[in-house]
Amino acid sequence: MVRRSLLSEKNDGKEKSKDIMSTTVLVNPSAGIHSDLDPDNENLLNHNNNTEMESLSIDQRYGLERQTAKVRHWRDNPYAAGLVEVTWTDELTRNSHHDEDETNGPNRECCSDAASESIDPTCGCLIASGYVCSKIGAGRVGNMAILKERIVLEEGEKGAQIRKRKIDLIVGPYWPMMLCITYPLILGFSLYTGVSAIPRASMIVTFIWLLCTAALCFSLFSVACRDPGILSRFDKPPTEEEILKLGYGAKKLIRGSNASQDWRWNDQAQTYSPRAASYDPDCAVVIEEFDHTCPWTGTAIGKKNMPAFQAFMAFLFICLIMDILLLSGALR
Repeated sequence: MVRRSLLSEKNDGKEKSKDIMSTTVLVNPSAGIHSDLDPDNENLLNHNNNTEMESLSIDQRYGLERQTAKVRHWRDNPYAAGLVEVTWTDELTRNSHHDEDETNGPNRECCSDAASESIDPTCGCLIASGYVCSKIGAGRVGNMAILKERIVLEEGEKGAQIRKRKIDLIVGPYWPMMLCITYPLILGFSLYTGVSAIPRASMIVTFIWLLCTAALCFSLFSVACRDPGILSRFDKPPTEEEILKLGYGAKKLIRGSNASQDWRWNDQAQTYSPRAASYDPDCAVVIEEFDHTCPWTGTAIGKKNMPAFQAFMAFLFICLIMDILLLSGALR
């Protein structure tokens, strides 16, 4: 349903009015997204919209067109993602114009609104993503930046080949913290240990220390740049055969339960998802077996990067103990 609202706001004691076109998506779980207007009302609304569009300024028309494109991209996205800007360049435009909509966060003014209770949890990281990712041509799904993606062919119904997108490298919204804080801390402390204590250590201790430090850095990369388990969009609950093929709820099917009945509708991403999947407001995507969002690794932790996250935590503990022992002289 599309509705038009007239908002009034005060400016220096004077009231000014502006037209805002807002789009409300009505969802019928059995029929998907639809409009509740009959054809006559839709034609009348379109006529009124065209008439009122002529009275809008260029900036208002641009904002309306951008909002329409954003909603269209949200509905057509192959991934289960929230309503965000289409590209990273649009994110910069959104910040520069201080848009009032709160689709991918309460606000984006960051430092000036630091005392606000509704401050955007990603703070200035999305602004950094907008600048950097727009320069390198990175893609976007939710608030995550796609660094490498490829098209794969999968077998569909009746043996037909279906082209699907597969993410190879992706970083979360907190990648600046991972790149500018976590890695420098690890490398800096390791460098200090390497200069101060490693020259006095034996060859076998040095080899183990180098191996663990390299494994720590690699495990962090595996967590930060791996798809955490972003769900594909489902307009309707998949059949049990599709669930088994995709791997969602396969264990429940083996036990004989009806896994298709465990899927529920998610309004934020406009998709059906298994109960084990949750919507992450920081990454603005639905993630399988979502556990938490880790700013130190820059991304969400879910089904696909949980093993790498556990390895990262294990090597972090081992390296920390080894560095302390080496610096104290207890290990040589």
